Amino acid sequence: MDIKYGRKRSGIKKELTEKVEEWLLSIKDEAVRKLAERDVIVTGGSIASMLLGEKINDFDVYFKTQSTTLEIAKYYLVEFDGDPDSKGMFVEQKNMTNCKGETESRVCIMIASGGVAEEANPDNKVYFDPDAKPEKYRPVFLSQNAITLSDKFQIIIRFYGRAEGIHDNFDFVHAMCYWDHSEKNLVLPAEAMESMMCRNLVYRGSLYPVASIFRMKKFVERGWRITAGQQLKIMWQISELDLSDINVMTEQLTGVDMAYMHQLITALKDVHSDKINSQYVSTIIDKIFD
Repeated sequence: MDIKYGRKRSGIKKELTEKVEEWLLSIKDEAVRKLAERDVIVTGGSIASMLLGEKINDFDVYFKTQSTTLEIAKYYLVEFDGDPDSKGMFVEQKNMTNCKGETESRVCIMIASGGVAEEANPDNKVYFDPDAKPEKYRPVFLSQNAITLSDKFQIIIRFYGRAEGIHDNFDFVHAMCYWDHSEKNLVLPAEAMESMMCRNLVYRGSLYPVASIFRMKKFVERGWRITAGQQLKIMWQISELDLSDINVMTEQLTGVDMAYMHQLITALKDVHSDKINSQYVSTIIDKIFD
């Protein structure tokens, strides 16, 4: 049996500091860099992975203010494509209604091609200088809610604010540890630590219970446990949703691999909601994924 040793607080702070500073240095616009340095927060699975001694999939970063989130999104849209307007890509502030009927002011990347944009052949990209290394922290994938950079870095623009407010949108408690870079403050809530020690998923409610099902599967495959009661909490929230509404379904897949689900959303967009039921969706899914 392999024994995994997690990192201590001091080691986690050191790694997060170095990672964020390296990313900040990659931002060419000084004004944008200063905004990012002031407002960046790292939270989610990366800190849990460090505490547990597991491989880090990526570092999820958020920002404390809408204004910084907006400027970061604009910056990376241009970095991704020097002339995004010509391809129908732009950043927009818009009011949207969540599944609770609440109005939220969001920062969104609007992409005419269907909601996602990806760097062509990112692993085989040809550079003018054959001896040059690929640029670090370059944008490789854009969706309405997030910007994926190379080097295991993901910028979430869907949510912003202080960490406690961002965590109101999280589903499982173990992901609520966070690093406030400007304050050099690493926060490890007791409830999150207990969940990690037991490797027990605790569902705290979410605006996106459908996405939580996909996340639950991922953690169970990694050896985590979840009680029947916690699963029932997710199911109950899903039962309150109208998934025949394509806008609701699209919203519920926030945080899920949208490149993977894009075919399903596209197939359902032109179908009247009256025709969308479990049998119809099952048929579509079998055709797409089998």
